Amino acid sequence: MNMRRINPAIKTLATALLLATHNFAGEVKIDDKPLSIGALSEFGFVEEGLFRTAEGSSISKMEWVDHFGAFITKKAIVNDRLYLSAGLGGVFQFRKPETVGAGFAYHQRKSFFIGPTESEAVYHFGDPENPWLKLGVGQFFYKYNPQASNLGEALFRSGPYPTFITTGGYVVVNSAAANLQGFKANYQSGALKADMLFTTETNMPPFYDWSLGLVASYSLGDGLLDLGAGVNFKRILSVRPSRTTRKTRENAYFKDPTGKYYVGNVDFYGYSAEFNLNAANKAYAQGNTALGDHYAVQSSRDSAAAAYVTEVLSLPDGDPAKPAMDYFTSQGNLLMARATLDFKKLFESSLFSPEDLKIFFELDVLGVSDYPVYYENITERMPIMAGVNLPTFRLLDLLSVQMEYCNSPWFNNTNYIGQKLSNIPFIPIGTDDILSRTEFNDQAKHDNWKWSVLAQRTIKGRLTLSAQVASDHLRLTSSEYYYGPQFDHNEVTALPKHWYWMTQLSWGI
Repeated sequence: MNMRRINPAIKTLATALLLATHNFAGEVKIDDKPLSIGALSEFGFVEEGLFRTAEGSSISKMEWVDHFGAFITKKAIVNDRLYLSAGLGGVFQFRKPETVGAGFAYHQRKSFFIGPTESEAVYHFGDPENPWLKLGVGQFFYKYNPQASNLGEALFRSGPYPTFITTGGYVVVNSAAANLQGFKANYQSGALKADMLFTTETNMPPFYDWSLGLVASYSLGDGLLDLGAGVNFKRILSVRPSRTTRKTRENAYFKDPTGKYYVGNVDFYGYSAEFNLNAANKAYAQGNTALGDHYAVQSSRDSAAAAYVTEVLSLPDGDPAKPAMDYFTSQGNLLMARATLDFKKLFESSLFSPEDLKIFFELDVLGVSDYPVYYENITERMPIMAGVNLPTFRLLDLLSVQMEYCNSPWFNNTNYIGQKLSNIPFIPIGTDDILSRTEFNDQAKHDNWKWSVLAQRTIKGRLTLSAQVASDHLRLTSSEYYYGPQFDHNEVTALPKHWYWMTQLSWGI
């Protein structure tokens, strides 16, 4: 990259912005910062995980993961107030899972994910050393929970309908910040901080909808207790309403004359009927008549529901027997509350690193509105995270342990919204014996607990060694699916036995 071309471009842009916004007269002072360069190498094993293909689910063991990334950033400060940055980076990795191809025992799809790193223009108001307000625009990383090293930060890393949460990204270890694009405002007065973010959707279809986020925090007792709260009006401004709320049969729900709700996705009933019929036949073959009758009754019930929904949907519009249709939507209001207690503030000791002895919590509500059948209980959309930074007596800079609980009855999956723009949860096919064992979709009830352990040490301020062991919401770039950031639509560590370990070496100048 030719820096002799970049520096004049930054200066020209800075001058234009100042003249346009402040009628600035006189010399423009530019503090031209040195070029920042960074890189990382990340590798490890998915010891056991779930991968989805068009044919159904599969369990993969000892899946090797290897990432390499490099990044460059250029910064400049104009008249001590306008902060400009522009960066470019890329991460190289192979798609997962490894697949069998014609003529090859195994093959992998190589991918380069290249794009801007933090690239933004931010203006500082008030004291240049301690501004009371910052206004910015661009692409930036945002993190509201300083202690969340992996889990948590769900306000901007999740969706309400269908309910999903993500962790990591193209980089897995210690990657808890959300990558946002749009406008931001940061206000600070003493111990009070408040942020407003107006951002466009670039991660999950439908793309380009705008969301409004408001986040505030307040520190008590010189940092002894840090409290925070926030709201994200997800997709408050829809670019194409027909995509945000799809009026299709699969995305519909309706009420029958008795007041009972049904969904228009016939597979919801058909797949369940198929599973129960197969289970009934198996039980009868084993001589277990009682169990066979149990499954047969459920299969008959689901088959009848599928037939009824099919009949209703086939009625022409305007037929008085056809009930009114409502539709699920991507829009939703998300809430967040958090707290951090720093026990080191109660006593002074040189034995502890700055991040030691902090206990922290986060509660999120991923959609405050309930909808029939799929989203009837708000508590099923409330992930709760708790963590602690354990003391290592300065052997490490950070040893963070986190746990999360979310009582969702559905898999953490984005298949329907990613491929069909339908705001419904993932429904496994009736013959999938990995996701449905003793009851249809029963394994979704066993993925409620998540955990993560991160150890980190920085050497000479330039080289950072990190190791992460977790069963979280990991998604890897997929061999099968290509919407949005091109991750697998299902979290890889979906079931209790699923976990991975990952190491990372990162450096920069």
